[in-house]
Amino acid sequence: MAQSHRDGMNASGESDDAREIWLLIRSWLTLLRVLLVIAIIIVAEIFEEHNIMNLSLSVWAIVVGFPLFLLMSMIIIQGDKRFAPDLEDKRRKRIEKAG
Repeated sequence: MAQSHRDGMNASGESDDAREIWLLIRSWLTLLRVLLVIAIIIVAEIFEEHNIMNLSLSVWAIVVGFPLFLLMSMIIIQGDKRFAPDLEDKRRKRIEKAG
């Protein structure tokens, strides 16, 4: 009986640790996502005249940056589903309220 109680506490502790680690990673991904948008805008504005493979760097910034932004967003959503279901519930409620 005592062993099962300790196992339950250990399992919730591991879950809390995973959640805390995920929240740290999530904050970095969110920051990187904001910096990516800023970098796309800066590159698109500064390097309009430069070309790579007959496309300007402005176009390349969007061609490369937009999929990276979507990938980071999908990673954040999937991480929330797995490690922080309460954040996922809040996200769904916001979507339902807006729709």
